[in-house]
Amino acid sequence: MSQEEMTKGTRKKWLDALAMELRLKDFSGAAIGDALASVEEFLADSGQSPVEAFGTPRDYAGQLAGGTQRSAIKGMRGTIAFSATSLLAFLTFNAALTPSPNGGLMLISAWQLVCMLILAALVISLPLYLTHLLRHTWALIAVPVVGAAAGILSASLTPKTAADAYLTLSPVPVLFISAALMLALALVGTINVVRGQPDLIVSPLEPAPAMTVKARWFEILTQWLFPILAVFLLGLTTLFSAAA
Repeated sequence: MSQEEMTKGTRKKWLDALAMELRLKDFSGAAIGDALASVEEFLADSGQSPVEAFGTPRDYAGQLAGGTQRSAIKGMRGTIAFSATSLLAFLTFNAALTPSPNGGLMLISAWQLVCMLILAALVISLPLYLTHLLRHTWALIAVPVVGAAAGILSASLTPKTAADAYLTLSPVPVLFISAALMLALALVGTINVVRGQPDLIVSPLEPAPAMTVKARWFEILTQWLFPILAVFLLGLTTLFSAAA
């Protein structure tokens, strides 16, 4: 690889990191595109490296955030919180689904409850540590590993009898409540997609691209992913119960 290619690769990596830092500070796509264009123009004229001219992407994003009027857009944390709540509702539905067809109770041990609370805390508090997660690769790996371990451990600690359970719950109300929450979140998400406009990163010299019909339908489909999976699992569980 030539020196020029290495320089271009380093510059692109720095610009990508700056775009992420500005997203974390709730800059709009147009504002990010304007900032990136200004940086590239300055670097082309000065011949400096991004670090020499502006410092780290995080520091420069902080400077821009301190002196720029940002657009009032829906922050990344709000979007993540919305998705995390949908995931939690789906996991609750899935946990209540297994005993439901046979009219059995949900049996939960004390340690299983602790694992569930850890998993719920990881999901619900995700917006609080999202910035740290995106900036550190080890955290990006560790959090899913911890969440998966808590989920697997929770399943393995399920009591065999009601006498061993710390909590006994009827699965039917849990199924209905979690299903209603998933549907409500999917509807709200669909409304946001239909009413909203794409917030893409664009250069100030380029027109903002319009969202295609295909892309809009894909976004709507993602809003209904958990309800669709819930219906599939419900049908599969019912089928297996009937066969048994």
